[in-house]
Amino acid sequence: MEQLRDIKGLVEVSDYSLYYLLGLIGIAVLVLVVIGLYLYKKLTQKAPMTQKKLAMELLKKFEVHDAKQSAYEFSHLAQYAVKDDQRQQLEALLKELEPYKFKKEVPELDAQLKERLETFVKELSRG
Repeated sequence: MEQLRDIKGLVEVSDYSLYYLLGLIGIAVLVLVVIGLYLYKKLTQKAPMTQKKLAMELLKKFEVHDAKQSAYEFSHLAQYAVKDDQRQQLEALLKELEPYKFKKEVPELDAQLKERLETFVKELSRG
């Protein structure tokens, strides 16, 4: 038994694993909060209104009330909203609207021209 005398008593070992775990959880929560805020900002952010989108919105609400003013408004807005493949159709409509623009007193737009304008706007909004 004399050989067992060199066994020493218990020694306290410092254990930092709990602090490491809490630090790791804290960093993970912080990263998740930052990612969540970034995604929230991206998802709630509205796309900027371009001239084409604004012109399309105004053309959808377009109503023919005063023939002269309507001819000017349609000519202006349609220039921004039209696509290249619809340019010829727009030019034909603008030629028909010219008599309503440059005179002091103009007659009301005829029903056929109003219908063509509405059809053109519907085609623009469909794409």
